[in-house]
Amino acid sequence: MKTTKFFSIAILAISLSACSPMKSSPKEEKHQLELTLHELQTNLDDLRHDINCFHTEMQIVDGKVKHQEDATQNLKQQHLEKLQLKIENLTKLFSEMENKISLFETKSHSLNSNFSTLSNHANETTLALTQHKDKINELEKIILKQNSRLEDIAKVKTTLEDIVKTIKSNSSNYVIYKVRAKDSLEKIAKINNVTVDSIKHLNDLDNDLIVVGQKLKIPK
Repeated sequence: MKTTKFFSIAILAISLSACSPMKSSPKEEKHQLELTLHELQTNLDDLRHDINCFHTEMQIVDGKVKHQEDATQNLKQQHLEKLQLKIENLTKLFSEMENKISLFETKSHSLNSNFSTLSNHANETTLALTQHKDKINELEKIILKQNSRLEDIAKVKTTLEDIVKTIKSNSSNYVIYKVRAKDSLEKIAKINNVTVDSIKHLNDLDNDLIVVGQKLKIPK
């Protein structure tokens, strides 16, 4: 749509410079010049508005993506810290186990009765290790999910970019016409070599009623 408006502005400028004073009176020429300048200014204002809207939408999307990335990074950091703490506790537990096993082995010849206690302790330790291993696996799954979410965010951003491109592409299929005095849909359709129904369909009109100053989308 922006490219089309650039062309429209250029065409209006060329038309303005190509007006022939021999075919109309000075008053009519002045009136035509004022109309052309007004339409040129309107197109320029519309173009500025479209550009500002596009920039605003992109800033909003970038802000949302940045916010999601920050939140994901914080969550990932928290999980990593918890995992590191559990690994340190597990290492400490292993160290304590090694000390206890060494002590039991030293006293095994004289403290055979403690063998059953040592066996029970080993079983509890094995259970604790299994539980820690399960928790570590759960944390790894959480990290994988977060990575998957990051990929989903990237896909959403790509989809939004495609939508913006589609909107820009679709908007070039029509031009804007501002209704003037004594205009009708039939007259406008005839001037632009299109059908009345195509104009009504593109502008969601239920009837042929139009008003001066109304902006209509005219299919190319």
